[in-house]
Amino acid sequence: MTALKKRAQALENQFAHQAEIQFKARVRGSKMLGRWAAYTMGLDDVEAYARTVAVKQVVEPHRLLEQLRQDFSIAGVDVSDADIDSRIHNFIEQATDEIFAGK
Repeated sequence: MTALKKRAQALENQFAHQAEIQFKARVRGSKMLGRWAAYTMGLDDVEAYARTVAVKQVVEPHRLLEQLRQDFSIAGVDVSDADIDSRIHNFIEQATDEIFAGK
């Protein structure tokens, strides 16, 4: 294998590793978001709701904010879009830090 091919392979491996970390961080952060939302809405099964939010983030990420907004409305809880969006980013950042820390 030539040096150029080795370098290309190393870059592909690095890209795959980064994509895996991003995916894990999004799922973990979405679970954190789901737990926060469930507690805020006063739901009984917090973990089930957290899993639902994580699945929504993977399957239909463009509809996550809409779903949360609708769920908060049904629960009669007033949470702004800016607050939800901020928490999404904060939880994903926290999840990324945890992954890099080996937690």
